[in-house]
Amino acid sequence: MGRLHIVAVVTSFITVIPLCLLAQNSPQDYLEVHNIARAEVGVNPLLWDNELASQANTFLSKHIVDCLDRVSISPHPMYGQNSLSSPSKSFTGAFAVAWWVAQKQNYDYRSNTCIGNPANCVTYTQVVSKSSTYVGCARANCLNGGTLVICYYHPPGNILGTRPY
Repeated sequence: MGRLHIVAVVTSFITVIPLCLLAQNSPQDYLEVHNIARAEVGVNPLLWDNELASQANTFLSKHIVDCLDRVSISPHPMYGQNSLSSPSKSFTGAFAVAWWVAQKQNYDYRSNTCIGNPANCVTYTQVVSKSSTYVGCARANCLNGGTLVICYYHPPGNILGTRPY
């Protein structure tokens, strides 16, 4: 009986682990963090787009070896892009979006500029861009032990000279 109990506990634990790893990586999890930030500035919510998510997955499959943050490389000029890498495998998609949103502190709405380095707020302005109506994201555990999260937006935001909201 003791052995059966151990097997049941181990099986239950193994079943729960993937559910925990999936936590905060579903389309709804990505949308929730995006749309809370958008609501704070009066911008309509984003809608999930499976094609954008598929394109993000394709991009990740090509960069899973090094897991480098490729925020400056947009393979699709018709999409906006945010990406973030972490050395941790437990890094979630929702946390990546929250990180981008936290860049709000570096955005000056009056002058429509980033404080300091322009890279300090372009991820935030993409998240809240009124130009974007669709988002699709993907997350991958990379071969170097890290995690890479990427979101594509359509239409793209961060249009030069245009306020995000």
